Amino acid sequence: MRSTHFSFIGMSLLIVTMAMLMSLTTGCSTTPKVEDQGKILADSQEAMEWFTSNVSGLGSQLASSAGYIVYPGVGQYGILISGGKFGRGVVYNSQGTQVGWAYLNAASAGLQVGGQGFKMLVVFENAATMQEFEQNKLTGDIGATVVAADAGKAGAASFTDGVAVYQGGQTGLMAGASIGMDYMRYEAVQ
Repeated sequence: MRSTHFSFIGMSLLIVTMAMLMSLTTGCSTTPKVEDQGKILADSQEAMEWFTSNVSGLGSQLASSAGYIVYPGVGQYGILISGGKFGRGVVYNSQGTQVGWAYLNAASAGLQVGGQGFKMLVVFENAATMQEFEQNKLTGDIGATVVAADAGKAGAASFTDGVAVYQGGQTGLMAGASIGMDYMRYEAVQ
C-alpha cells in the first residue's frame, strides 16, 4: 500500500513538473516588452564588452561574420528531473547594428538540481547560416566555448555548422553547455 502511494505522489510530481515546463516553453514572445528593451540592450553592450576583452581574436571573427547574438543573461535551471535554458538576446549584423531580437528556451530532461546563469555569444559564420536563423530554421546542437575572466584570455572558437558559441559566467560556470539551435527564435526589429 505504501509503495503505491509513493508511486502516485512521484508520478503526480512528474506530471506537475512537466506541465510547468511546457508552460515555460510556449507562448513567449521573442521581442521583449518595450519597457524591458532598454535594459536588455544595455546589458547586451556590457556583455559584448566582456566577451571582446576576454576572447582574443574575437574582434576579427566578428568583423568577418554575417552577424551575432548577445544573450546578456541566460538562466539555467534544474528541478529534479527536468531543466533547461532561457533568455532574451539582441541580434546584430556584422557592422554591430541591431537587426532583431532572439529568444532561447530549451527544455531538457535528466536528473539535475540547481541553477546558474551565464552570458552567451552566438556568432554566424556566413549569410546563409544567419538567414537560416532569421527564418527560424537553424537546427542542431553546438557546444559552447567556456570563457572565464579569471582564467586568462580564451581564443576565438571554431565554427561548427556555421556557428560559434561562447559562454561566460555570471556568478559561476555550468561547464559543458550545449545549445540547441532549434530552440532559438528570431524576430526582426520593428
